[in-house]
Amino acid sequence: MAESIVVLISKPPYGIEEAFAGLRLSLAMMVSGVVERSTVILIGDGTLNAVVSQDPDAIGMPSNVEAITDLDDFEGEIYCVEEDLRERLGEIEVVGNVQMVNWDRAREIIKEHDLVTTF
Repeated sequence: MAESIVVLISKPPYGIEEAFAGLRLSLAMMVSGVVERSTVILIGDGTLNAVVSQDPDAIGMPSNVEAITDLDDFEGEIYCVEEDLRERLGEIEVVGNVQMVNWDRAREIIKEHDLVTTF
């Protein structure tokens, strides 16, 4: 039986539901006890989910920042591939519990898990 899952989120925070669903899947897997370790890695356009200044109220959507904070409350791990984020936005403030990593470290984290899924 799998003890860990890593959720790769490659889609932006709003306009489509993949990032919303991926963050909540990670949280649900951990909170329900299905796995002992649930980790999220934000890659590509998914790195935009880490931006602290996002304002989903303008489009009437729930906040992905809240989901990231909830994951942290349950000791989930949230990583963001820094070069992907910097390529899109340059220097910008990210949610406090998100750990910045490079692609080499992201690949190591992926190898540490039993299951991998992509949103």
